[in-house]
Amino acid sequence: MTLTEAEQRFLAAQRHGRLATIAPDGIPQLKPVGFRYNQELATIDITGMNMAQSAKYKNVQSNPNVAFVADDVPAPQNGVAGVRFLEIRGAAETVTALPGPGEPGSDGHLAPEIIRIHPRRVLAFNVDPDRPGLEARDVGEDAIYNARWPE
Repeated sequence: MTLTEAEQRFLAAQRHGRLATIAPDGIPQLKPVGFRYNQELATIDITGMNMAQSAKYKNVQSNPNVAFVADDVPAPQNGVAGVRFLEIRGAAETVTALPGPGEPGSDGHLAPEIIRIHPRRVLAFNVDPDRPGLEARDVGEDAIYNARWPE
């Protein structure tokens, strides 16, 4: 399993995230994006309008290294302890998804082209209520180790 059940629940509750890509000239680009966790493939699928014409889509075609983050602050009165985030670093690919019911492109609003992130590293902060603090681990086919960072 690439993402834990707690991480999947966290992502399902988020309305948007941010995707960092690298332009051909080496300059990073960060954009707010729509997304969904593709449980079947264990990927993060980034959706949007006019996706194939976007800089982020073209950036991924020239450099597949990306970072994605979803975060929220459900308890701002608790300072840093009230913050939660999930960062996923990985290799992305551009894909044209065949729109089925509820899929990107099926309602004419979102483009059928998506960016699919194959996670390689996951960083979670306060995502699992049973394990507060920062956790980091390598995942995917080339995972080397799983590590729990001290709080």
